Amino acid sequence: MNAPSISEVSLRSRERLQKGRQRCREQHDSGSGGFQISTRLAELYDDVVSDVWQTACECHFDGVAPSGIALVATGGFGRRDVAPFSDVDLLLLVKRGSSRDAEMIGGALTRDLADAGLQVGFAMRTVGEACALSWLDPKIFSSQTESRFLAGSLQLYTKFFRSLRHGAMRRATSLVRSVIAARKEEQHKWGETNYLLRPNIKCSRGTLRDIQLIRWIGFARYGEVDLERLLLLGVLPSEDYQMLRKAYDFLLRLRNELHFRNNRAQDVLDRPTQMEIADAWGYAASEGMLPVEEFMQDFFDTTRGVRYAVSFFSDDNRSRPWIKQLGERLLSSRVGDHMLMGPTHVWVEKGHLESFAQSLPQVLRLMSLANHHCKRIGHRTWEAIREAMLNRQPVPPDAESIGAFLTLLSRPGRLAPLLRRLHELRIIEQLIPAFKRTRGLLQFNAYHKYTVDAHCIRAVEAATDLQDEPTAMGRRYRRLKDKTLLHLALLIHDVGKGYEEDHSIVGARIAEETADFLELDASSKDILSWLVLKHLAVNTIAFRHDLSDPQIVLSFAKEVGSIRRLELLIVHAVADLAAVGPDTLTSWKLNLIEDLYLRTRRYFETGNLPGEQDAKLDRIRDEIAKLLRDCDAEPVCSQLLTELPLSLLRRSSPEEIGQELVQVGKAFAAGQRSRCFGAYDSEAHVVRYTVVFRQGKQRIGAFARVTAALAASGLNILRAEIETVADVVWDEFWVSDPDHVGEPPESRVKKVCESVRHLLETPDAPLPPQRQTWAMTRNREPETVKLLPTKVELDNETLKRYTILSVFAYDQDGLLSRIAATFFQLRLELHFAKIDTHLDQIADVFYLSEIDGSQIRSEERQEELRQAILSVLEKP
Repeated sequence: MNAPSISEVSLRSRERLQKGRQRCREQHDSGSGGFQISTRLAELYDDVVSDVWQTACECHFDGVAPSGIALVATGGFGRRDVAPFSDVDLLLLVKRGSSRDAEMIGGALTRDLADAGLQVGFAMRTVGEACALSWLDPKIFSSQTESRFLAGSLQLYTKFFRSLRHGAMRRATSLVRSVIAARKEEQHKWGETNYLLRPNIKCSRGTLRDIQLIRWIGFARYGEVDLERLLLLGVLPSEDYQMLRKAYDFLLRLRNELHFRNNRAQDVLDRPTQMEIADAWGYAASEGMLPVEEFMQDFFDTTRGVRYAVSFFSDDNRSRPWIKQLGERLLSSRVGDHMLMGPTHVWVEKGHLESFAQSLPQVLRLMSLANHHCKRIGHRTWEAIREAMLNRQPVPPDAESIGAFLTLLSRPGRLAPLLRRLHELRIIEQLIPAFKRTRGLLQFNAYHKYTVDAHCIRAVEAATDLQDEPTAMGRRYRRLKDKTLLHLALLIHDVGKGYEEDHSIVGARIAEETADFLELDASSKDILSWLVLKHLAVNTIAFRHDLSDPQIVLSFAKEVGSIRRLELLIVHAVADLAAVGPDTLTSWKLNLIEDLYLRTRRYFETGNLPGEQDAKLDRIRDEIAKLLRDCDAEPVCSQLLTELPLSLLRRSSPEEIGQELVQVGKAFAAGQRSRCFGAYDSEAHVVRYTVVFRQGKQRIGAFARVTAALAASGLNILRAEIETVADVVWDEFWVSDPDHVGEPPESRVKKVCESVRHLLETPDAPLPPQRQTWAMTRNREPETVKLLPTKVELDNETLKRYTILSVFAYDQDGLLSRIAATFFQLRLELHFAKIDTHLDQIADVFYLSEIDGSQIRSEERQEELRQAILSVLEKP
């Protein structure tokens, strides 16, 4: 017999795969569901694997498969939910004595399938080895539970599967714990919330992996992976089964879409693809909502349902040690009608649970009790509540329910997890009707990481976390005797999003409606509405303005009006920032917020504004003056100390400031006009360059020359603060250096400083070409997702001396340097600036004046500046 060659089967298989995938794509594009396409793809892969197997048998064994070998599909291939470019996981079961035959077959399979274009995961084990590894490794166990016979010895496969099934059921408790722990570890890697704005549809919470977790737990407990079999066994509720089937089909279809669009394995749903899929699947815009936001709401609704169903199935099948259960009951005490509380949980007596669970006031009282005592609600109790509340027809809450809800909001405890439970049951939207619109509402920008509803609840959580923090902010939070308004404001502060009008203004109106609905008194209604309306004021002032300017602090103090409101607003701002996403609330931002708080509180208590008598700043100046006494350039250093910006006095320690002043003083005394030095910040992983320059007659252009030097050095400017006092410019730039991971060598810092000083001290020298500037390109996204408007705003009202230019835009390479060059070209003097970039967006403020020191007053001149900046922003 002349068997076909190996290369022929590879080419044949490659062609079969290409044609088969194309047919599947056409069927997918016509609207077929996820199950249909995945099953058809699995059949295609079966045909390819079978052909390669048969060819290998013909080449090595004259067409007869060896008796001691079985080929098994595992993982996704085993359960037939493969995507167009999924891996093919194969297990070759081997009897002892058949290893040599298995090696020949295994070698052919891995080589020829790879040549055909498949990514192959391959293992060769005896039955005993396969089972033993399953008990040790949850990933191997979960993969092998999905086993499906393909070829070879059916008897050997049957022996293996029976051993795996019976062994798993004997070890159910430990296996369930291990697969749940492995899943939690995976969730932590890919994002613990199903509200992530760039989800991995296979591994993020509430996605395909969670549905598969039910299958793995089902196999360990009941020997079944099929959801329908678990339904028939009575261990999976009918409502959850129907929801999971629908979610499974939706997620499989979405995963197929991602693979087809990218022509490769791709499971991350990024923002450009979200927009493309929303359009391809026919989503339409609605009032204040983009098609992509409508699509992602469906996605988040789907993953939310999966998350909750999986959570309950896991809890039902995770055994708690009997000794702990016994101790919980023996140490429990009665705390209300039919309610018992133990060391860690609170629950309702079994005989009264059904009627209790149907009463919203009683459920809210139970949650308030759990929150007050920091206890968890018993799983059986919560399961009954969930079933009753989800089947309950929504009705306006009565006074008793509203009172219980407000009591719940009054204490930190376990407030955030309980609010998530209420959100799951759609109870929050019955108590706060406007909250319904936020459910799964996408915030289509790179700044926010979560949906609006998730962000609001996380903001409450960030505030309650302050309860145990030994910080100034923690003390302020604990000082609030009644925290109800703060927690309620955080819960609703972004409900105004998704409308055409500014979300703070819409939110303030909704806050008033909410206050009326919850029957709050007039004073509480006023504070709640004000907190929502002004919830961005702290960020605006602290991050974009000169806090040493008395006009800025005075204006903010007038907006706030009292110390009580100040403390509410400050804590609200910190919690809101912390809830945006990891690393948003940086130490720099926290210090600026703290500085604003201290300056404003000092004004309320003493009537003194920045620049007036301040005992703390006087002490800092005295400490620095002592350090300067033995300096050779002491007169120059002392003069510089009097000119030092107030913000710098708070930004660094007296020792650091003293050292910098000594260096600058010596340079100025020696006739130099500039000094530049860099220091590595190991916490933020950036370098801070400080530039001090005596302007003389060179009143404009310094900012442009410094940014050009940094850009030419290839540095990305992440943040900057620019200040001018008397004749001296004090600039600080926080930069990342793409050429160096971690702390750059001293020679690199020295070279950058020399470049800066050269450009400053030779004003006629041409500016060097830009290499890379301002932002890290890895955070960039295509132009198609940049939907937020570009804004250039001019303000002559806030300050009498300067025109404030505010720029809101998406980041670009070289943008800061081009803006600086524009100021120079328009002969404008820069006095102060705060530059900050977060991911893909900038919100920067510049204090400008004409060369004669006056504001930019004429409409023609203002329009010239506005158009020049817009031209820079629109430049690719």
